[in-house]
Amino acid sequence: MATRKEIADIIFPDVKETIADLQKQFPPRDNPICSRFAPSPTGFLHVWAIFASLVELKFAKQNGWTFFLRIEDTDQKRLVDGWIDIIINWFKKFGIDIDEWPIWPDNSDVWNYGPYIQSKRWYFYEVFVKELIVKWLAYPCWMSEDEINQVRENQTKSKIVPGIYWKFSVWRGKSVDEIYNKLQSEGWKYQVIRFRSPADLTKKIVFHDEIRWDISMIDNYNDVVLIKWDWLPTYHMAHVVDDHLMRVSHVVRAEERLTSVPLHLQLFDACGLQYPKYCHPAQILKLDNGNKRKISKRKDPEADVEFFFEKWYPIQWIIDYVMWIISSEFEWWQIANPDKSYKDFEISFDKMNHAWALFDFVKLNSVCNNYISRISTDELYDKTLERAKTYSPDFAKLMLSDIDYTKAAINIERHTPKDPKRFTTFKDVESQIIFFYDDEREKLFVNKPDLPEIFNDNWTADFANEYANILNLDMSIEDWFVQLKQIWKKYWFAWNNAEFKEGGYKWKIWDLAMFFRVKLCCANQTPDLFSVMKVMGKKRIFDRLTK
Repeated sequence: MATRKEIADIIFPDVKETIADLQKQFPPRDNPICSRFAPSPTGFLHVWAIFASLVELKFAKQNGWTFFLRIEDTDQKRLVDGWIDIIINWFKKFGIDIDEWPIWPDNSDVWNYGPYIQSKRWYFYEVFVKELIVKWLAYPCWMSEDEINQVRENQTKSKIVPGIYWKFSVWRGKSVDEIYNKLQSEGWKYQVIRFRSPADLTKKIVFHDEIRWDISMIDNYNDVVLIKWDWLPTYHMAHVVDDHLMRVSHVVRAEERLTSVPLHLQLFDACGLQYPKYCHPAQILKLDNGNKRKISKRKDPEADVEFFFEKWYPIQWIIDYVMWIISSEFEWWQIANPDKSYKDFEISFDKMNHAWALFDFVKLNSVCNNYISRISTDELYDKTLERAKTYSPDFAKLMLSDIDYTKAAINIERHTPKDPKRFTTFKDVESQIIFFYDDEREKLFVNKPDLPEIFNDNWTADFANEYANILNLDMSIEDWFVQLKQIWKKYWFAWNNAEFKEGGYKWKIWDLAMFFRVKLCCANQTPDLFSVMKVMGKKRIFDRLTK
C-alpha cells in the first residue's frame, strides 16, 4: 500500500529539505519590516508600477525598511529579452533606491535573500509543494484542457458555480494507491499539482487590509494549480513561498489582486506560515466616452511610462502626480512646503486614497506646468537638452551651438510677475524657442502659407533701415514703445480704431506688432516682443526685418 510520502518522493526525488530547513537558511531580517516590487518582465513598465513602487519605497525609507526588486518571470511564454535591465534603468531615472535586486549582466545575487528572479527559485517551490503533498493538501492532476472545458460547460448549463473543485476535480478524490499507480505507469507527463481547497462555496472570511480595513469576502473554493506542467509555479504559490522566505512584511499590490487574498491566506495556513500585511491601493482609471475603465496596455499609450518620455514630460510630474493620487494631503503639503522634496512627505496606509483614482491629463499638465515653472533656467536647459539628445538630436545640436543664447531665449519673463508659465513639457521649449535659431526661422518663414498683405508693401524696407538706426535695446520697455510711436505714423499706422477711421492711415498699430512678430519670429504669438528683441540683438533684428 502506497503512502503520501512515496508519491511526493516520486514527483520530487531531488528534494531532501523541508520548509523548516529553508526557514533556517533565510531567517527573519534584523529589521522585520520589508516590502518589495515584483513586476513581470513581459513588455513595458506600466505607469501603475511607478505608483506601486513609490508607495513601497516611501514606506520603506521613512520607516527604515528594506525595499527590494524581485522579478516574477514564471510565465516564460511572455518574457521580453532585456526587460529586466529596462526596469532597473527606469528605477534609476525615477530615483527609486532599491536595497536588493538581481546583479547584471551575469544575473548573480550578493544579498542573503535571493535569488531575486523567480525562475531561479524553482527548488524552493518544490520543497513547499512536496510538503503539501505529504500533508495531502495538494495532489497531482492529469485533467486535460478538453476535460476542464467540458466540466465548465456542464457547470454553466446546470447553473452550478464554475471551477475545478470538489467532485468536479477528477483527481481530487482519487486514493493514494490510484495516484501512485498513475505515477508509476505514466510519470508526470502533462501533470500539474493542485491545491486541495476546502471546497466550501458558502463560507465567508474577513481579513484586514492596511488601506481598506476589514474586508468580507467569499472564501476560496477552487483547487487552483500550484505547479504548472512546465514545472514552474503559478503566481499564487510563488507569492506565498517568496514573500515568506524573503521575509516580506507588507505586500503592496494592485487592487485586482484583492480577490486572491482568501486563497493566499489558505496557502499560508496550509504551509504553517504567518501572513504578511496586505495593502491594495486604488487602481488608476481613465475616462473613455464618459465611462471609467482601467488603463489598458493594449489601448492606451499612456499606460507605458515611455510614452511620457517620448512626449518630453518631466520625470517629476509622475512623482508629484502619483504622490497626489497616493494621498490627497500631498497637494496641500506641497503648497505649504514649496522648497521641500516629495521625499520629505510622509504617508501612512490609513490615510491613503482607496477609491479609484482618475488619470486626469488636465491635472497632469497643471502639475507639469507648475513644476517646470519652479525650476531654474539652468535646470530647465539641462533637462530639455537631455531629452532632446534622445528624441530630437537636431534640436540638441542647436541648443549646444550657443548655450548662452538658448538659455536667454528660454528665460524670457521666467520667475517674474509677468511669468507666462509657457512650458508644460520639455517639448514646449523646442516649439517655443525654435525661431530664435536663424536657419530654423528661415525654414518657418519660407513655409508660412498666409503672409498678410502688409508684407507685400514697399514701406517695409525703408522702415527696417530707419528703425535699425535708432533702435536701442538697452532702453526700458516704456522708452522703447515711445520711440516706436515716434515713427509709426510716418508709415501710416493708426494708434486705434477711432484714429484709423479719421482717414489718412493704411494700417493699425497692432498690424505693426504683428509685422514684428512674423518677421522676427515667424509666429503670430510670441513671448513679450521687446524681451525677444533684446535676446536676439540688434544685428539679428536688422537682418530679419530686411530679408
